[in-house]
Amino acid sequence: MINSGMIKKALTISAMVLALQNYAFSQTVEDLFSRTGEKVVWLGLDFTQVRLTGELGTVGKNELIPLFDDMNRIIVSESDKYNFKAALRKDEIPYDLEMVAKLNSALDPGQAIGYSSSDREGRLNEEAISVLVKQYKIKKPEGIGLVFFVETMDKEKEKATMWVTFFSLSDRNVLLTEKMSGVAGGITFKNHWVRPVFEVVEKIRDYKYQEWRNRYIR
Repeated sequence: MINSGMIKKALTISAMVLALQNYAFSQTVEDLFSRTGEKVVWLGLDFTQVRLTGELGTVGKNELIPLFDDMNRIIVSESDKYNFKAALRKDEIPYDLEMVAKLNSALDPGQAIGYSSSDREGRLNEEAISVLVKQYKIKKPEGIGLVFFVETMDKEKEKATMWVTFFSLSDRNVLLTEKMSGVAGGITFKNHWVRPVFEVVEKIRDYKYQEWRNRYIR
């Protein structure tokens, strides 16, 4: 007969083994800068924290969620333009939009519309990003996840801000997160507001990647 002490001991050993496994497969920020190292998986644009300020134009609030989904699909279908491989010096950048699409679909579109100056920049920070990432449910926890948390889409300034976030898929620890922005442009809502994402990817390619590498690789 197995007594309670033996059960507790077995559970403790199992917990230790699991912790060691997670540690062994956990990524570090240095892994991001190896061309042939850990894979980086593009997870998409997370709009769950976004605030749109200024005039929406002809777009109704109930159209926002499908448009957010379209923006994510544009980035994947036009991968030569939104060139994460060149930006991150990787041979391949696989994508998995399923989780972010599910989160975006549950967003109350009325919540995404800002009515106050406080709905502009400054609502998110590194701590808030860490909390959001911890809530992610990863089906294939291998490699480094990349997600852009879109914070603002400001029609008056014609600018969008977003938090470029890399995190370890195995333990959901944030490796690097930084707020970046891009200028909107183009006709139709989705093309207009996906333009800032293109600018951010270009900035990463042109100088941010090297800036991050110099900061973290000694």
